[in-house]
Amino acid sequence: MWPCLIGLKAHRDLAVEFRLVFTLKQPENRENRSRKNTRSTLMFSSLNAVGNQPGGFGNPTDQELYDYPWKYIGYKDFATYASSDPDFFALRRFDRLHTRSLLTLQDQLSELEEGLDQLDNQLSSKNTKLIGKNPPRIIDVRLERTNTYNDIPRDINNGTIRDDLAERAQLVAQVTAKLQQYDDAVLRYSQMRRLFPASKRTVDNIKTWLDNNEGAIMEAETKFIHNSDELISICGPRSAIRQWFENQVVLRTHPKLGIFGIQRHRRSPLSPHEEVTTYTFSDKAIEVFGSLVVFVAASIMLIAPLWILSSLGTLNQRLGVITVFILLCLGFLSLTTLGRPFERLAATAGYSAVLVVFLQLGPQTCNQC
Repeated sequence: MWPCLIGLKAHRDLAVEFRLVFTLKQPENRENRSRKNTRSTLMFSSLNAVGNQPGGFGNPTDQELYDYPWKYIGYKDFATYASSDPDFFALRRFDRLHTRSLLTLQDQLSELEEGLDQLDNQLSSKNTKLIGKNPPRIIDVRLERTNTYNDIPRDINNGTIRDDLAERAQLVAQVTAKLQQYDDAVLRYSQMRRLFPASKRTVDNIKTWLDNNEGAIMEAETKFIHNSDELISICGPRSAIRQWFENQVVLRTHPKLGIFGIQRHRRSPLSPHEEVTTYTFSDKAIEVFGSLVVFVAASIMLIAPLWILSSLGTLNQRLGVITVFILLCLGFLSLTTLGRPFERLAATAGYSAVLVVFLQLGPQTCNQC
């Protein structure tokens, strides 16, 4: 099911008006504006005052839902609404912060790399020796007199990991931990970058919910929805023709026709006032209808050239018809599929090969039949 919040904008007197989400906000009357101005004061009222309202310890009244949306609606209803359908959920990708974090990890790794290189060069020097045991000490024979020690300085074995020096083993362990952190961050961010951007309808759905439930979520915590350039959605994209059909046909005709609409289950997770402002239609029904339309269109594009080419006498006329149908096929695939461009071209090439076979049809061929 693909519900879509169509912006059935609730009046401040709690009457309901049908409004498409893509239209402008309706102006508020004087009474509504005065009530809106007092909301900031009401939001900071004590909880005891809420409890003393009529029906305070039972189900909230409509007036209480309006005056105290942060108490009775809040994140409880917002999370329920967002989780009810992928079309209601969008998150920020935080591109700038991800980039800043990755650059920081990259620089930290660079510092560790430089330190490891310096240590390797030091331990590979002819003048660097080990002396003593448990733990051995690294010395530079040019700076220290070896006769002050009872042990004889010895060369460092740089060809072992099992018996490596504690200093280098510790540094390598730090590099390994930082590399894992860096790799995980890069892979997670690359996967996030491949997620589909939130559609305009998804963003409008969330904006309309926040508008209908003004004050339920603190204003500072709703600013994420205005970063539309980096909002992502777990819902996959739809073809251009399907988006047009859902927005221009299903949603615009639902008050009178209600095509593809479904009735909500009695145990719907949405609150009653959200059900009033939400229109749900069947994704499966649209897919079946779309498959039927594609089948009919494909049949026409295969059969129509056969009859048209058979009635044309000149080669130029038949080539013109083939060119038109090839362009129609490419445009049809671009509007109805989500494949890559070369996949659409490959399918169009296959269709053109079929039309080349039809090119042999003509009045002479028909007369021979």
